[in-house]
Amino acid sequence: MFRKFLLACMVLATFTIQTQAISINELNSSPQFKNVYEKTYSYDDNSSNRDVFFLNTYSVESLEYAAPHYKLKGIIYSVSERARDWAITEYELTATYDTNYSLASLIQAQKSVKPSPAMYAVIKAAQDDSGIQIELQAVKRYTWDGTVVNSPARLLHQSRPLDRSRSDQDLFAIADAMFVVAYQQHFDDIVVK
Repeated sequence: MFRKFLLACMVLATFTIQTQAISINELNSSPQFKNVYEKTYSYDDNSSNRDVFFLNTYSVESLEYAAPHYKLKGIIYSVSERARDWAITEYELTATYDTNYSLASLIQAQKSVKPSPAMYAVIKAAQDDSGIQIELQAVKRYTWDGTVVNSPARLLHQSRPLDRSRSDQDLFAIADAMFVVAYQQHFDDIVVK
């Protein structure tokens, strides 16, 4: 009798496991997903590629709140539109923020040292350390219609500080959007006194 019960539980568990597939239509139409960054690459042969990043606003959760240090975790989707196909990649992003390095904090610190801050010094300090460290882990890949792609290719995993340069504009915009969802304020607007 007990074995039949366990067998029945295993069968039920097997058939009730849900997979959360995502399609481009759902990303564009659901208020749960916020388009936080778009980038288009144009080429000499008049072709172009486009990357669009969506934040699942319902997935943003606070892992650490000890001002001036914050840590947030959320799910983002990267939609890559190429000449011949579309691909959607789901990522789990964990961002650690140090608001001592927000632009507002850097400007405030510069004003306290010198009455009229040299903007060059503020810009240099902001470029040296953005105040945001990320850990990015690719979770799944999908086709444009939401079909999960089973690929032997390794999924991306990286952990590093963000740079304010063009190379990290997309990740900086996503980390800032997560901060806005959690705290209703942009990261660079926070002043640490």
